[in-house]
Amino acid sequence: MGNLVTMAQDDKAEQTLAEANPKSVFGIIVHSFFIIPFLIAVFCVILFTAISLLTREQQTAYDLLNDVKIGGLTKRWQAAFELSKILANPKLIPPEERFSTELIKAFRQSKQDDSRVRQYLALAMGRTGNSIYLAPLINGIAQEKQENLYAIIYALGMLKDPGANHVLYEYLQNPNARLRSLTVVAIGNIGSQNSIEYFKKALNDSEPNVKWGSAISLAKLGDSSGQDILLQLLSRNYFTGFPEVDPEEQTQLMLTAIDAATPLNLPRLTEQIRHLSTTDQNMKVRAKALTALGN
Repeated sequence: MGNLVTMAQDDKAEQTLAEANPKSVFGIIVHSFFIIPFLIAVFCVILFTAISLLTREQQTAYDLLNDVKIGGLTKRWQAAFELSKILANPKLIPPEERFSTELIKAFRQSKQDDSRVRQYLALAMGRTGNSIYLAPLINGIAQEKQENLYAIIYALGMLKDPGANHVLYEYLQNPNARLRSLTVVAIGNIGSQNSIEYFKKALNDSEPNVKWGSAISLAKLGDSSGQDILLQLLSRNYFTGFPEVDPEEQTQLMLTAIDAATPLNLPRLTEQIRHLSTTDQNMKVRAKALTALGN
């Protein structure tokens, strides 16, 4: 009886194995020819990427400047772009005179190059904050392509050298509204008391961005001539008339206006800041307002 049970069990086991065998064979094929090679390939890709990231050396300012000079069209503007990024870090700016000389030379030679190369080189010079680049940026600006003027004017503002003001003031009368807006920002960054009279005139500009920038710049210079505009910027309802200004941009403008208005210590501005500290929908604005009130 025991043998019969054993034989029956053996027969059942063989039958089960026979039934399962086709699936098992198919599974082995799948694992052997598809899944395992795929996993190995994925592992190799991950390993190669990890090794590349660990061994790749970051390009220096000299490397990027060299790519600007001798690289192909795409490589030149991309290198200029990367250069403008890394020079925003003072620790990565080469201190040698050789570098500034080569950068100025590259900028001069970019006159007939892809506009992107010239624009990013201008920004690269501006981000250094080094006044040695003032003359190269100003020279020939009157004959500059308008598409390059935006970057050059912005770069002059980043240099914060009052020597650029006499050139920038002229662009406050430019028919291009965007150019006037950037000029106000640039002059504001320089922060010269001599600019107050120009900002006062710009308060009546037809372009809102020019008026806003002028009011903020005046306040930073201790002048309250733009307080009515600052009051508008401190009210979120005001921006309903400007659907192109999204909520995030509204918030940034309000934060900037709070910073500019606070030192003026004017009753109307202070009251509006107090109102924002408890009612504005954005917690960053509330926190900034509370800080401005000394709370």
